[in-house]
Amino acid sequence: MKSVFIPISILLMIILGCHEVMEFGSNDQSRITFIRSSDFQVERSMGGLQQGRVLISGGSNEIILLSADGTLSRINSEEMTVDTSFSIGGSSGAGYGDAAIATNGNLYVLGPGSQVIEVNLATNSVEDQFSPGSKPGSICASTTMGRLYFTDSVEDYIGEIWTSNNHTEFTSNTIYPLADVMIEKTGGRHIVAVSSNDIGSIYGIWLDLSETARLLTVYAGSPCSSVIPMEQDSVYMICCPQWTSPNGFVFFVQGFVVPELTTKVYVEGHPIEMCYNDNSGYSGTFYVMSRTDSGNTVISVFEFPFSHMEPELVSVINLDGFPRDIIAPSFGEYLIVLTSD
Repeated sequence: MKSVFIPISILLMIILGCHEVMEFGSNDQSRITFIRSSDFQVERSMGGLQQGRVLISGGSNEIILLSADGTLSRINSEEMTVDTSFSIGGSSGAGYGDAAIATNGNLYVLGPGSQVIEVNLATNSVEDQFSPGSKPGSICASTTMGRLYFTDSVEDYIGEIWTSNNHTEFTSNTIYPLADVMIEKTGGRHIVAVSSNDIGSIYGIWLDLSETARLLTVYAGSPCSSVIPMEQDSVYMICCPQWTSPNGFVFFVQGFVVPELTTKVYVEGHPIEMCYNDNSGYSGTFYVMSRTDSGNTVISVFEFPFSHMEPELVSVINLDGFPRDIIAPSFGEYLIVLTSD
């Protein structure tokens, strides 16, 4: 394992509040592990994947893997083989980050510098490259409209992109630096962005009312690294790694306009990524990916027997390797984890 880079990356995480957890050398490899949602046991894995950084569900039996050198690979998850692999840009080490699939079916990837790269997944080709802001740091896609939302990590604002012409429409400044952004999946009208300041400030935009970001009346209590929607009951979850403490926590919030309830749940290790699947478990299953102090990966699994604001820990899964990404495709049969190999 390449532990020589860890202290630098953790320091960068604390200072900058960046969405990426750590940086790796140019020759590192990654592994994809399939974990059954029925019993949370590892079923199979696929290693030797060069510089893997981001996982995306590509539909039935397909995983899209984005590598740090600008390579996009489409992997057959049943046969555990790479069907297609092509470059979406020049090699740039840590230049490639967050990504999202828009309603037009194209993949939008944060590339080096200020670039967003639009990839046509039907033709396996780059359709457009554009700069929506100074330095996009995270991106999410509306499931109801041809819109993308991003945070700018240099000028501290939330921006909207129209996928019809890849033009930046509105931008809304924030006081505090932003770590991640999400949009509700059901109606696509509420945007939430979380901050990397000391108290973990939370911003909301209700598009029916205004395009101006406003500070919500609640805050996470620690620098945030990521935020995702639950899809039910106006609930969303926020990762707070707490790198200087033994463990971090996940902050649950209910209510987009006026937060009604909050819950703080501590997990083993330092949480950096999450995913939720409402097709598994009694009322959905929530997975939290954390980095342990020893440099490995731990997954905390929660279910909701009573309500979506009362998570119950049902399993803890330990994996070798540094954590990189985690997804739970919509069919709910597997949790898919990306780690270093």
